[in-house]
Amino acid sequence: MATTFASVRPKGAPAGAPSFPRTHFYFWSRRSPAHAVAVAYALVQQSLTRPPVEALERAFASGRGLTPADARFVADDAFGLLARNLELDDALFLQQSLGAEGVEVDVVPESDLPRLPDSQLFTRVECREGTLAFFDALDRSTEVACEAVAVIAAGYDQRELKLELFLANEPQRLSTTLELLELDRMRQYADLAEPDNSGEQFRNLVRHLVSNCPRARLNRAAENLVKDGLAGDVTEAITYPRPTAYTEELSWLLWRVRASSQTV
Repeated sequence: MATTFASVRPKGAPAGAPSFPRTHFYFWSRRSPAHAVAVAYALVQQSLTRPPVEALERAFASGRGLTPADARFVADDAFGLLARNLELDDALFLQQSLGAEGVEVDVVPESDLPRLPDSQLFTRVECREGTLAFFDALDRSTEVACEAVAVIAAGYDQRELKLELFLANEPQRLSTTLELLELDRMRQYADLAEPDNSGEQFRNLVRHLVSNCPRARLNRAAENLVKDGLAGDVTEAITYPRPTAYTEELSWLLWRVRASSQTV
């Protein structure tokens, strides 16, 4: 059964949520104006496993930095960065409390988190022997080694269906969207049964890139797209609840890439 993508609208805040945008929900802390210039710290997950709400409620029971009422929102927004804009003492306290509940996090200065490079757009890609050639709208090419690709990310971020690749040794971000891709020039990814199904072509392209880049880490949506047996409407499996959830997960993946390279 071929892959399809449903029309998705941005999700509203859940019932009982604060009146301010959920995008900024956990970026607050109890920092006073006197600490405005202090270093802000983030709690970085050691895995992308969604923490249980009950475990977070117990970890936040003291009300220090976060409260039990925050637990559900933090769990729903767990895309690598569990909380941000914390003072060091609060961050270390929460790290210990979370660890006691089996939720392992690192305390990291926010200034140390990777910044996403500017996007270099491409409209088509060719897989060659050991390399990938990316072409822009003017048909100018950029060639990179498959082994240099550190992260492959895909997914619908509530704005567009994205596909991005990040290189390991230099801050390069190769980006496209379903709308930008010249699928008519990449017919090798078409489904013979449904040659005009752009969703299936997109998925086949992602699977081919992943198979050619064995060292690349994948975001959740890319992992879902390459799973065997995934068919039908896969929209839910590749959708992020907000644009910053998608970018936070990218920051987390790049953080893990950098951390693993430093231990080699």
